[in-house]
Amino acid sequence: MNTRSLPALAPRLVLAAALAASGYIHAQLYIDGYRYVHIIGSLFLLQASTAFAVAALLLLAAPPLLRVAAAAIATCTLAGFTASRTSGLFGFSEQGLQPAPQALLSLIAETLTLLILVAWQASEVAAARSGVGVAEYVTGLARPAGHRRLYDVLWLLLPVAVVVGLFWFGRVHTPNYETSLFGNRGDDARLLKAQMGSALLGLALIQLLLALWIYGRLPALRAAPHPVHTTHRLIGLTAFLLSLPIARHCITAYGVQFTDTRVALHSLTGCFLYGAFVAKVIVVRHRRWPGWALPLAGGTLVTAIALIWYAAPFWYLNGLQAPGL
Repeated sequence: MNTRSLPALAPRLVLAAALAASGYIHAQLYIDGYRYVHIIGSLFLLQASTAFAVAALLLLAAPPLLRVAAAAIATCTLAGFTASRTSGLFGFSEQGLQPAPQALLSLIAETLTLLILVAWQASEVAAARSGVGVAEYVTGLARPAGHRRLYDVLWLLLPVAVVVGLFWFGRVHTPNYETSLFGNRGDDARLLKAQMGSALLGLALIQLLLALWIYGRLPALRAAPHPVHTTHRLIGLTAFLLSLPIARHCITAYGVQFTDTRVALHSLTGCFLYGAFVAKVIVVRHRRWPGWALPLAGGTLVTAIALIWYAAPFWYLNGLQAPGL
């Protein structure tokens, strides 16, 4: 076993725990009432989401980019804490260590995050000066010998964590039916979501056709040229970005509900969608998975989008009717 495995794993786990703690504190404050504060509520939700995401990724690897992201999250959070107690932040202000004890715990979590990162960087510099290659040292941090199976399991758990996290938030969150979507509320918001959801389905179907072309499953077409691969990726990115405002409105306005079959299907598939997206990204980025994994992940993602469209956009545009639901 690599002699650096245990000391390398320890700071990564502590760093991930500190970030997750900070994210949890801000998520809880968001749920407890900060979601009603203009701009600040959205910033709390953004902080919690990015902190949880980076913490989860740190369990798998520790490239410099993730450490920079962790430092940015902690620094921005501390800067917001300071501004809200001095000059004010977007018209919002707090006093001292209020709310208690969350304010103090948050300060501890962000400070600990920065201290770990400073110590981490100092240890790398010391290792380089003592003759240990930085690249070798970082490899020891990122992938300790003898832990390959553990990393594979953690990669598989990440999509599950995303689904569970969205489901948890959707259940504990108090629905705010007046939530706006680009300034639209009520029926106007639902109509806009139905239109955006239909566009999302269209992009997903185009991406599916391009994937079939890339895999040589369209016999009438020759091998896909390089621009097809680029277009496939760009459409996937566009579809993901288009889905975000829809998902944000759904989960804040309605949460996760089980009032009837259609609503339950829409809620659960909406949570599952982002887990499927994470799974697809993992399969694309890691070459060790079997050849059938990527088509399965992509097909699952398209199927989830189609189910969501049928249970909500189609239902709304079809006069509040969807056969079978």
